[in-house]
Amino acid sequence: MAAAPKKRAFAGDMKGKGGPREDGDGQEDDSEEDMYSGSEESEGSDMDVAQEVQVDFEARTACDSDFHGIKRLLGQLFLKSHVNLSELTDIILSQNYIGCVIKQGEVPEDSDSDDGEEEIFGFITIVNITDRKDKPCLQALKELVLERCKECAPKNTYEELTNILENDRHRVGFLMCERFINLPPQLALPMYESLNKDLQQAQIMEMQYAFDYILLISKTYTEVKTEGGKKGKKSSQPQKQREEVLFTNAEEEFFHQEAHTSFSYPVIEESDSGFSGKWKFGDTATKPFRTVMLVPNSKMVEIKKKMEEYLSV
Repeated sequence: MAAAPKKRAFAGDMKGKGGPREDGDGQEDDSEEDMYSGSEESEGSDMDVAQEVQVDFEARTACDSDFHGIKRLLGQLFLKSHVNLSELTDIILSQNYIGCVIKQGEVPEDSDSDDGEEEIFGFITIVNITDRKDKPCLQALKELVLERCKECAPKNTYEELTNILENDRHRVGFLMCERFINLPPQLALPMYESLNKDLQQAQIMEMQYAFDYILLISKTYTEVKTEGGKKGKKSSQPQKQREEVLFTNAEEEFFHQEAHTSFSYPVIEESDSGFSGKWKFGDTATKPFRTVMLVPNSKMVEIKKKMEEYLSV
C-alpha cells in the first residue's frame, strides 16, 4: 500500500566532477548525458576547474511518475546484468513508505522538462529479499551475487554468503542508495536518517523490516598509481604501481569497514568506455568494480556514527 506524500528539505552543492562514469545500457535506451556532469572530458580538454552550483533538494515519497528516474539510477548500478529493473522498480514503488526520492526543491520556470515530470537526483530504500524471495528480479539478484562470488572470491566467502542468502532463518534486506555521481556525499546523511525513521515506524507497526543482515552492492573503482623511480633511461630505481580502491558513494566505505563478508568483481566488460578497458581520471587509469557487502544489522549504529562524524555539514 502506497504512503501519503512526505517532504523533508535539505541543501547541497552540485559539482561538475565526480567519480569515473560507467555507461552500461542499464536496460534503458534513453539515458541522459546531462545527469553526469562528472563524465570524462576528451583527452585534449583544458577543463580542470569543477563548476559548483547551489541547489536545494527535498526528500519526497516516491510515486508512480518516478518510475523511469528510479529505474535509470538502478541502471548505473546493475549495468548490463540480467536483473529485471522494471520489476525491481515496481517493488520499490509498492513500498514507498520505506525510504524516499531526492528532487530539486524549486524547479526553475525555464526547466527543460516538457511533460511536468520532476527529475530524480537520488533515492534510498531497502527491500526484504527473504520474504520476497519468490520475486524473479530478487532471485536474479541472488544469482548474480552468488555467481560473481563463486568466480571472484575465496571458497569460504562463497560458502558463507550462500549459507546466509539461501537460509530463511537469516532475514536479509537489500539496501539501495543511488544518486547522481556529481552530488556530494553530505546528502547521504539525511537520506539515511530518513530511511531509519521509516524503518522504525514500520517495525512499530509490526511490518517485516527487521533484518539480521544488510546486503549492499557498491560502485567502486581502482586507481592505478605509479610511485618511486626516477626519470631517465639509466635510472636504477624502477617505478612501482599500486591499486587503490575507491568508493563512488564515499559513505559506503563505512559499510565496508563493518562488513561481515565482502568481495569485488570487475564490470569493465559491462561498461561502455572509450579507453580500451581503462578510464583516465585525472592522471591515473581506473578500472570499474562492484563491491558486494553483507553487513550485520547490529553494525548500523556504528556506521551511522561514522556518517555523522565525517559527513555532517
